[in-house]
Amino acid sequence: MNNGKRSFIITEIVLGILLIISLIYVVYNKSGPGQQKIAVIVPDVDESQWSAFKYGLKMAAQEYDVDIVIISKDNMETVNDEIDVINQEIKNGADAVVVKPVVDNTDQAKLDQIKKRVPVMIVGDTITDESENIFTTTEPDQYGMGAALANKLLENNNGSLEGKTIGIYSQYAYSKAKEQRRQGICDTLEGSGAQILWSVSKNSESDEIVNLQTQRKVDIIMALDNESVVEAGQAACDNELYGALIYGIGNSTEAIYYLDARWMECLIVPDEFEAGYKSVNTLVDALRKNLYVMKDQEISYTVLTRENLFSDENKNLLFTIIQ
Repeated sequence: MNNGKRSFIITEIVLGILLIISLIYVVYNKSGPGQQKIAVIVPDVDESQWSAFKYGLKMAAQEYDVDIVIISKDNMETVNDEIDVINQEIKNGADAVVVKPVVDNTDQAKLDQIKKRVPVMIVGDTITDESENIFTTTEPDQYGMGAALANKLLENNNGSLEGKTIGIYSQYAYSKAKEQRRQGICDTLEGSGAQILWSVSKNSESDEIVNLQTQRKVDIIMALDNESVVEAGQAACDNELYGALIYGIGNSTEAIYYLDARWMECLIVPDEFEAGYKSVNTLVDALRKNLYVMKDQEISYTVLTRENLFSDENKNLLFTIIQ
Protein backbone atom coordinates (compact mmCIF):
# COMPACT_ATOMS: atom_id res chain seq x y z
CA MET A 1 0.00 0.00 0.00
CA ASN A 2 1.58 3.29 -1.04
CA ASN A 3 1.87 6.27 1.27
CA GLY A 4 -0.79 8.30 -0.56
CA LYS A 5 -3.41 5.58 -0.18
CA ARG A 6 -2.48 5.03 3.47
CA SER A 7 -2.83 8.77 4.21
CA PHE A 8 -6.20 8.81 2.48
CA ILE A 9 -7.49 5.91 4.61
CA ILE A 10 -6.22 7.51 7.83
CA THR A 11 -7.85 10.79 6.89
CA GLU A 12 -11.16 9.05 6.24
CA ILE A 13 -11.01 7.28 9.60
CA VAL A 14 -10.26 10.52 11.44
CA LEU A 15 -13.11 12.30 9.66
CA GLY A 16 -15.45 9.41 10.51
CA ILE A 17 -14.52 9.59 14.17
CA LEU A 18 -15.07 13.37 14.21
CA LEU A 19 -18.47 12.90 12.56
CA ILE A 20 -19.52 10.36 15.19
CA ILE A 21 -18.37 12.67 17.99
CA SER A 22 -20.30 15.56 16.42
CA LEU A 23 -23.47 13.47 16.13
CA ILE A 24 -23.20 12.37 19.76
CA TYR A 25 -22.74 16.01 20.83
CA VAL A 26 -25.78 17.19 18.84
CA VAL A 27 -28.01 14.39 20.14
CA TYR A 28 -26.91 14.94 23.74
CA ASN A 29 -27.53 18.68 23.62
CA LYS A 30 -30.90 18.20 21.98
CA SER A 31 -32.15 15.77 24.57
CA GLY A 32 -30.23 17.31 27.46
CA PRO A 33 -29.35 15.53 30.69
CA GLY A 34 -33.01 14.70 31.36
CA GLN A 35 -36.01 16.90 32.10
CA GLN A 36 -35.30 19.10 35.09
CA LYS A 37 -37.79 19.24 37.94
CA ILE A 38 -38.91 22.36 39.78
CA ALA A 39 -40.96 21.96 42.95
CA VAL A 40 -43.43 24.73 43.76
CA ILE A 41 -44.54 24.88 47.39
CA VAL A 42 -47.54 27.14 47.92
CA PRO A 43 -50.06 26.86 50.78
CA ASP A 44 -53.73 26.73 49.68
CA VAL A 45 -52.78 26.56 46.00
CA ASP A 46 -56.36 25.69 45.02
CA GLU A 47 -57.54 29.17 45.98
CA SER A 48 -58.44 31.31 42.96
CA GLN A 49 -55.79 33.88 43.85
CA TRP A 50 -53.19 31.39 42.58
CA SER A 51 -54.85 30.74 39.20
CA ALA A 52 -52.77 33.25 37.24
CA PHE A 53 -49.59 32.17 39.04
CA LYS A 54 -50.17 28.52 38.11
CA TYR A 55 -50.91 29.50 34.53
CA GLY A 56 -47.60 31.36 34.36
CA LEU A 57 -45.80 28.31 35.72
CA LYS A 58 -47.47 26.11 33.11
CA MET A 59 -46.56 28.36 30.18
CA ALA A 60 -42.94 28.65 31.30
CA ALA A 61 -42.71 24.89 31.89
CA GLN A 62 -43.83 24.25 28.31
CA GLU A 63 -41.43 26.80 26.86
CA TYR A 64 -38.37 25.62 28.79
CA ASP A 65 -39.26 21.91 28.89
CA VAL A 66 -39.16 21.47 32.66
CA ASP A 67 -41.32 19.41 34.97
CA ILE A 68 -43.32 21.54 37.42
CA VAL A 69 -44.62 19.81 40.54
CA ILE A 70 -46.96 21.91 42.69
CA ILE A 71 -47.28 20.93 46.34
CA SER A 72 -49.89 22.45 48.60
CA LYS A 73 -50.25 21.32 52.20
CA ASP A 74 -53.08 22.50 54.42
CA ASN A 75 -50.98 21.81 57.51
CA MET A 76 -48.07 24.06 56.49
CA GLU A 77 -48.55 26.55 59.31
CA THR A 78 -44.94 27.28 60.24
CA VAL A 79 -41.65 27.71 58.43
CA ASN A 80 -40.47 24.38 59.84
CA ASP A 81 -43.47 22.62 58.27
CA GLU A 82 -42.65 24.22 54.95
CA ILE A 83 -38.96 23.31 55.18
CA ASP A 84 -39.87 19.66 55.83
CA VAL A 85 -41.92 19.65 52.61
CA ILE A 86 -39.10 21.32 50.64
CA ASN A 87 -36.54 18.79 51.89
CA GLN A 88 -38.84 15.94 50.94
CA GLU A 89 -39.23 17.30 47.40
CA ILE A 90 -35.47 17.69 47.02
CA LYS A 91 -35.11 14.09 48.19
CA ASN A 92 -37.66 13.16 45.50
CA GLY A 93 -35.49 14.74 42.81
CA ALA A 94 -36.35 18.45 42.67
CA ASP A 95 -33.53 20.43 41.01
CA ALA A 96 -34.89 23.82 42.13
CA VAL A 97 -37.61 25.21 44.37
CA VAL A 98 -40.19 27.98 44.17
CA VAL A 99 -41.68 28.74 47.56
CA LYS A 100 -44.28 31.12 48.95
CA PRO A 101 -42.99 31.55 52.51
CA VAL A 102 -45.31 30.84 55.40
CA VAL A 103 -45.81 34.11 57.23
CA ASP A 104 -44.96 33.80 60.90
CA ASN A 105 -42.46 35.23 63.34
CA THR A 106 -40.09 32.26 63.44
CA ASP A 107 -36.52 32.20 62.19
CA GLN A 108 -36.72 31.74 58.43
CA ALA A 109 -32.93 31.68 57.95
CA LYS A 110 -33.10 27.86 57.88
CA LEU A 111 -34.09 28.21 54.24
CA ASP A 112 -30.53 29.37 53.59
CA GLN A 113 -29.32 25.81 54.13
CA ILE A 114 -31.65 24.66 51.35
CA LYS A 115 -30.44 27.43 49.04
CA LYS A 116 -26.92 25.99 49.28
CA ARG A 117 -28.19 22.71 47.84
CA VAL A 118 -30.55 23.86 45.06
CA PRO A 119 -31.61 27.22 43.59
CA VAL A 120 -34.51 28.75 45.55
CA MET A 121 -36.93 31.45 44.42
CA ILE A 122 -39.13 33.18 47.00
CA VAL A 123 -42.43 34.50 45.60
CA GLY A 124 -44.91 37.07 46.83
CA ASP A 125 -43.22 38.22 50.01
CA THR A 126 -39.71 38.94 51.18
CA ILE A 127 -38.34 36.75 53.97
CA THR A 128 -38.86 38.63 57.22
CA ASP A 129 -35.26 38.28 58.43
CA GLU A 130 -34.08 41.89 58.43
CA SER A 131 -30.41 41.08 59.07
CA GLU A 132 -29.54 40.12 55.49
CA ASN A 133 -31.36 39.84 52.19
CA ILE A 134 -30.03 36.41 51.24
CA PHE A 135 -32.90 35.22 49.05
CA THR A 136 -33.89 35.95 45.49
CA THR A 137 -37.50 37.09 45.25
CA THR A 138 -40.17 37.51 42.59
CA GLU A 139 -42.64 40.13 43.77
CA PRO A 140 -44.23 43.45 42.81
CA ASP A 141 -43.13 46.80 44.15
CA GLN A 142 -44.92 46.42 47.46
CA TYR A 143 -44.42 50.02 48.55
CA GLY A 144 -45.46 51.21 45.09
CA MET A 145 -48.75 49.29 45.25
CA GLY A 146 -49.60 50.87 48.58
CA ALA A 147 -48.76 54.31 47.20
CA ALA A 148 -50.84 53.66 44.05
CA LEU A 149 -53.82 52.65 46.18
CA ALA A 150 -53.54 55.82 48.27
CA ASN A 151 -53.11 57.97 45.15
CA LYS A 152 -56.32 56.55 43.70
CA LEU A 153 -58.10 57.41 46.93
CA LEU A 154 -56.76 60.97 46.70
CA GLU A 155 -57.75 61.21 43.04
CA ASN A 156 -61.30 60.15 43.86
CA ASN A 157 -61.49 62.88 46.50
CA ASN A 158 -59.92 65.76 44.55
CA GLY A 159 -56.68 65.49 46.50
CA SER A 160 -58.18 66.23 49.93
CA LEU A 161 -59.29 63.80 52.64
CA GLU A 162 -59.93 66.39 55.32
CA GLY A 163 -62.06 64.85 58.07
CA LYS A 164 -61.96 61.34 56.58
CA THR A 165 -61.11 58.37 58.79
CA ILE A 166 -59.23 55.31 57.54
CA GLY A 167 -58.68 51.76 58.75
CA ILE A 168 -55.90 49.54 57.36
CA TYR A 169 -56.52 45.79 57.41
CA SER A 170 -54.29 42.81 56.60
CA GLN A 171 -54.15 39.09 57.27
CA TYR A 172 -50.63 38.74 58.67
CA ALA A 173 -48.79 40.80 61.24
CA TYR A 174 -45.36 39.47 60.23
CA SER A 175 -45.53 40.02 56.49
CA LYS A 176 -42.82 42.32 55.18
CA ALA A 177 -44.89 42.88 52.03
CA LYS A 178 -47.79 44.04 54.19
CA GLU A 179 -45.57 46.47 56.06
CA GLN A 180 -44.17 47.94 52.83
CA ARG A 181 -47.67 48.37 51.39
CA ARG A 182 -48.85 50.04 54.60
CA GLN A 183 -45.87 52.39 54.53
CA GLY A 184 -46.63 53.34 50.93
CA ILE A 185 -50.18 54.26 51.97
CA CYS A 186 -49.13 56.25 55.03
CA ASP A 187 -46.40 58.22 53.23
CA THR A 188 -48.72 59.08 50.33
CA LEU A 189 -51.57 60.21 52.57
CA GLU A 190 -49.36 62.38 54.76
CA GLY A 191 -50.74 65.90 54.75
CA SER A 192 -54.00 64.86 53.07
CA GLY A 193 -56.10 65.57 56.15
CA ALA A 194 -57.03 61.91 56.62
CA GLN A 195 -56.80 60.27 60.03
CA ILE A 196 -55.77 56.61 60.23
CA LEU A 197 -57.76 55.32 63.21
CA TRP A 198 -56.44 51.77 63.19
CA SER A 199 -54.08 49.39 61.42
CA VAL A 200 -54.64 45.77 62.40
CA SER A 201 -53.85 42.24 61.25
CA LYS A 202 -56.17 39.28 61.61
CA ASN A 203 -53.42 36.76 62.41
CA SER A 204 -51.15 37.89 65.23
CA GLU A 205 -49.96 36.73 68.62
CA SER A 206 -52.75 38.63 70.33
CA ASP A 207 -55.57 36.58 71.87
CA GLU A 208 -57.98 39.30 70.79
CA ILE A 209 -60.38 38.37 67.98
CA VAL A 210 -59.44 40.67 65.12
CA ASN A 211 -61.80 41.23 62.22
CA LEU A 212 -63.37 44.17 60.46
CA GLN A 213 -66.59 44.02 62.44
CA THR A 214 -64.80 44.56 65.78
CA GLN A 215 -63.00 47.73 64.66
CA ARG A 216 -64.07 51.34 65.11
CA LYS A 217 -66.24 52.76 62.35
CA VAL A 218 -64.27 54.46 59.57
CA ASP A 219 -65.05 56.11 56.24
CA ILE A 220 -62.50 54.10 54.24
CA ILE A 221 -60.99 50.63 54.63
CA MET A 222 -57.75 49.81 52.87
CA ALA A 223 -57.28 46.04 52.58
CA LEU A 224 -53.66 45.07 51.95
CA ASP A 225 -53.94 41.51 50.60
CA ASN A 226 -56.33 39.24 48.75
CA GLU A 227 -57.75 37.52 51.85
CA SER A 228 -58.48 40.90 53.45
CA VAL A 229 -60.03 42.23 50.24
CA VAL A 230 -62.39 39.26 49.99
CA GLU A 231 -63.31 39.51 53.67
CA ALA A 232 -63.97 43.24 53.35
CA GLY A 233 -66.01 42.76 50.19
CA GLN A 234 -68.19 40.16 51.84
CA ALA A 235 -68.64 42.32 54.94
CA ALA A 236 -69.71 45.25 52.79
CA CYS A 237 -72.12 42.99 50.91
CA ASP A 238 -73.59 41.93 54.25
CA ASN A 239 -73.93 45.59 55.31
CA GLU A 240 -71.48 45.16 58.20
CA LEU A 241 -69.12 48.05 57.42
CA TYR A 242 -71.59 50.92 57.95
CA GLY A 243 -70.99 52.33 54.49
CA ALA A 244 -67.19 52.33 54.54
CA LEU A 245 -65.60 52.48 51.09
CA ILE A 246 -63.10 49.73 50.27
CA TYR A 247 -59.77 50.12 48.48
CA GLY A 248 -57.69 46.96 48.23
CA ILE A 249 -54.87 44.86 46.82
CA GLY A 250 -55.86 41.42 45.54
CA ASN A 251 -55.76 39.02 42.62
CA SER A 252 -58.64 36.53 42.79
CA THR A 253 -61.91 36.12 40.94
CA GLU A 254 -63.71 36.95 44.20
CA ALA A 255 -61.84 40.25 44.48
CA ILE A 256 -62.73 41.08 40.87
CA TYR A 257 -66.38 40.25 41.62
CA TYR A 258 -66.58 42.65 44.58
CA LEU A 259 -65.13 45.44 42.42
CA ASP A 260 -67.53 44.73 39.56
CA ALA A 261 -70.49 44.49 41.96
CA ARG A 262 -69.70 47.97 43.37
CA TRP A 263 -68.70 46.79 46.84
CA MET A 264 -65.21 48.14 46.22
CA GLU A 265 -63.85 51.37 44.73
CA CYS A 266 -60.42 50.30 43.54
CA LEU A 267 -58.39 47.10 43.28
CA ILE A 268 -54.62 46.91 42.74
CA VAL A 269 -53.81 43.62 40.99
CA PRO A 270 -50.23 42.26 40.90
CA ASP A 271 -49.50 40.26 37.74
CA GLU A 272 -49.26 36.75 39.20
CA PHE A 273 -48.96 35.19 35.73
CA GLU A 274 -45.74 37.14 35.34
CA ALA A 275 -44.63 35.97 38.79
CA GLY A 276 -45.06 32.31 37.87
CA TYR A 277 -43.38 32.71 34.51
CA LYS A 278 -40.40 34.74 35.75
CA SER A 279 -39.81 32.38 38.67
CA VAL A 280 -39.40 29.41 36.33
CA ASN A 281 -37.40 31.40 33.79
CA THR A 282 -34.89 32.54 36.43
CA LEU A 283 -34.48 29.07 37.94
CA VAL A 284 -33.97 27.52 34.49
CA ASP A 285 -31.17 30.01 33.83
CA ALA A 286 -29.64 29.15 37.21
CA LEU A 287 -29.74 25.44 36.37
CA ARG A 288 -28.48 25.67 32.79
CA LYS A 289 -26.03 28.58 32.69
CA ASN A 290 -22.59 28.36 34.23
CA LEU A 291 -21.79 30.99 36.85
CA TYR A 292 -25.29 32.46 36.53
CA VAL A 293 -26.23 34.72 39.45
CA MET A 294 -29.96 34.89 40.22
CA LYS A 295 -31.41 38.37 40.63
CA ASP A 296 -34.67 39.64 42.14
CA GLN A 297 -37.52 39.79 39.65
CA GLU A 298 -40.04 42.62 39.88
CA ILE A 299 -43.50 42.03 38.44
CA SER A 300 -45.98 44.64 37.29
CA TYR A 301 -49.33 45.59 38.80
CA THR A 302 -52.52 47.15 37.46
CA VAL A 303 -54.88 49.70 39.01
CA LEU A 304 -58.43 48.48 38.37
CA THR A 305 -61.63 50.44 38.77
CA ARG A 306 -65.14 49.72 37.52
CA GLU A 307 -64.47 52.08 34.63
CA ASN A 308 -61.46 50.22 33.23
CA LEU A 309 -62.20 46.70 34.52
CA PHE A 310 -63.25 45.27 31.16
CA SER A 311 -61.14 47.50 28.93
CA ASP A 312 -59.11 45.99 26.09
CA GLU A 313 -55.84 46.64 27.90
CA ASN A 314 -56.95 44.55 30.88
CA LYS A 315 -58.34 41.56 28.96
CA ASN A 316 -55.15 39.50 29.28
CA LEU A 317 -54.93 40.20 33.00
CA LEU A 318 -58.51 39.03 33.60
CA PHE A 319 -57.96 36.00 31.35
CA THR A 320 -55.06 34.74 33.46
CA ILE A 321 -57.01 35.24 36.71
CA ILE A 322 -59.98 33.11 35.60
CA GLN A 323 -57.83 30.22 34.35
